Amino acid sequence: MSKRTFQLDDSLFQHKIRKLAKKWNVDEKEFVREQGALFLNDIGRFVPPYKTFPFGKRKSMGTKADHVAGKTAIHYDLKKIFFVPEGNVYLWAEKKFMRGQIYKGKKVIGAGVLKSTDEMRIFHNKHRNPRTGRPRALKGFEQMWVSKSMFDKYLKLQIQDVGIAKASIAKGVLALNPKARIPVWIRKQMPKAAGGARMAKIGKSWTAVFNAKAFGLQHVKSKTIRIVQKGRMKAMENRLKHIFKQAAKESGWKVR
Repeated sequence: MSKRTFQLDDSLFQHKIRKLAKKWNVDEKEFVREQGALFLNDIGRFVPPYKTFPFGKRKSMGTKADHVAGKTAIHYDLKKIFFVPEGNVYLWAEKKFMRGQIYKGKKVIGAGVLKSTDEMRIFHNKHRNPRTGRPRALKGFEQMWVSKSMFDKYLKLQIQDVGIAKASIAKGVLALNPKARIPVWIRKQMPKAAGGARMAKIGKSWTAVFNAKAFGLQHVKSKTIRIVQKGRMKAMENRLKHIFKQAAKESGWKVR
């Protein structure tokens, strides 16, 4: 499947961050860096896999339940397009029908027999929806027959990639905040992931620039971005009020 690039026009959002920093007289560069990392982490929560749509105050980019949900979804998807007959039945079909359709009497009961995980990958990708990455359920006569050992091997290969899309976002989070907490199952996928972030000065202002590339990022819609930005703006204001109160206390001021 082709990879999807994460593109985000957050110029207005970043302008608001800088405006808040100036209003509360805090270090603009460090505040933009901090909020950029938190914003990316919030985005990562909405990148599949997730067990339930991640509303609420959860801070983690991905839970163990999300990881399990991702692996379960892959197994479910593969069962929709591949059929695993009993060993002797698979050998019978492989010998009798070779590369053609599989018949029981005059009725077609299978699209054919596959003999390698490479062939499974080609068939899998052919039937994946370009928008969602998930295959539609095939009818029995449309499904390809595979041996159990081959199915298990291909399933294992696919499961090994669960979390790459989240990891592409996590790389940006860590680039801005090396101390950020990233779930182990996502961190393990980072060597395979393409993403990053950096601080850039445009004119007299600082901005956080980030990018990510992975299939699965297309699920983060503009509506989701607005939800994340709204929540992050509220959190930023609370954070600045806290910083101000702490500074006031340290200076001996009376604060509410």
